[in-house]
Amino acid sequence: MTSTSITKNWEIQSSTGKHFDPLDGLRGIAILMVVAHHAFYTNPASPLVVTHAFHGLTRAGWIGVPLFFVLSGFLISYPFFCRRQTDPGFWNLKGYAARRLGKIVPPFYLSIVIFATYYFLRSHDPAYWGVALKWALGLSNFIQPSLEFNGSYWSLIVEAHFYVLLPLLFWLGRGLSSRHTAMGLFAVLFFVPLAARQLTWPAGTVDWPTNYFLMERFPCQLDYFAWGVLFSGLFVSVSAARGELRGLGLLGYVGAALLAVSVGLFALWTNLFDIHIHPTRWSTEVFHVLPGISAFFLLFFVFDPGCLGSRLLAKWPLRFVGIVSYEWFLFHGPVIIIFRKMFGNAHGYLLTYASNSLLPAGLTFLLSALLYHFFSRPILNRIRGKRTAATS
Repeated sequence: MTSTSITKNWEIQSSTGKHFDPLDGLRGIAILMVVAHHAFYTNPASPLVVTHAFHGLTRAGWIGVPLFFVLSGFLISYPFFCRRQTDPGFWNLKGYAARRLGKIVPPFYLSIVIFATYYFLRSHDPAYWGVALKWALGLSNFIQPSLEFNGSYWSLIVEAHFYVLLPLLFWLGRGLSSRHTAMGLFAVLFFVPLAARQLTWPAGTVDWPTNYFLMERFPCQLDYFAWGVLFSGLFVSVSAARGELRGLGLLGYVGAALLAVSVGLFALWTNLFDIHIHPTRWSTEVFHVLPGISAFFLLFFVFDPGCLGSRLLAKWPLRFVGIVSYEWFLFHGPVIIIFRKMFGNAHGYLLTYASNSLLPAGLTFLLSALLYHFFSRPILNRIRGKRTAATS
């Protein structure tokens, strides 16, 4: 059995029966950026230019999260648009809630139990159980957590908001064509978060965790999904002529170039203005638009699976990383922090630095692959099997 066929066997069948291999690779790039953001660090007092450049690039790794959001916007709305194409009144996808819950909840709750148990055993502080409960109920998107728990969880709450809103937005737009629905959903998902960020931007000087908390709350992050939804409507609308539109795959290279510009610009502005710690209105809006547009154009690779960009994204190592990315996303952050506290500052020692960064990243990747294979994947296959049996 080849490595490619093994990767194929790890896939979960989508509700439309169509799988986009290059998007697994794009998801792999997104999680590698996020893990690099959390795992690698530099000495801020270093006078070396290369150190500051590396610092800026690793700080820009958070842009992997908007890539995830845009991908979700496309992949989650795609079956809705497929049905809307033949039925303008369609708005509710059968089995949608079960699939979303089955994908997100079991690994999420498992990670909450594991980390809450660890934190309690380490500190004997019962407040960790309360923080864990808030995350489990989705309250931490509205009530700022009092204790450090898992910095990655906030994005899952944002995803859940999109999952709940999508059928409602399709219901509001019932009777519209796929193209008009896409434009309407894009307008709502893009401009409402933009207005919310402007209206809730804190007055005066606030600490950066509070600022980020305010900008991560509902609905401030939903504009990233708008780009994926817009592409989904476009992709479905031209489905009949898709074979004749392979040239649109070239726009994927525009997305790759814009992603490189986004990362480079954030790295530069981080070193010049420290916008990672002291974000401003203008920097926040620039880095809502740039990653969203970048990911939007990257999606055009699906028009031409045979082009070089699509084939590179569909390489099995990158696809495999993308397939297990959710589990890796859940577990890598706290473990990296635990290892960093365990080994302390590197003080220039490469082995200690590797123990602080590469070792926990690698171990959590292996853990994530095992969790996906033996825990998440069987649950998802069971849910999809029940749905198939019920409709056959």
